Amino acid sequence: MELEAIRVLIRAKMQDGSLPRDSGPHAFGHPGNLENCGACGRVLRTSKPMMEVRKSTMVFFFHGDCYLLWIDERRAPRS
Repeated sequence: MELEAIRVLIRAKMQDGSLPRDSGPHAFGHPGNLENCGACGRVLRTSKPMMEVRKSTMVFFFHGDCYLLWIDERRAPRS
């Protein structure tokens, strides 16, 4: 999936509240857990690193690149 397409997905998910926009989540890196990425929806393979983000009682999982895109989009001015 192209990076710009993932950015569009991330923006839509932040808009509908399925991904947090605010700052302050705790993030941890570790091998994939076969869950789906919170940004692109693809499986997080155990052979690749992933990021686990905890915000209150919610947990989100991301591919490394998707995590960086999400961080970037969270910091972008709201349109």
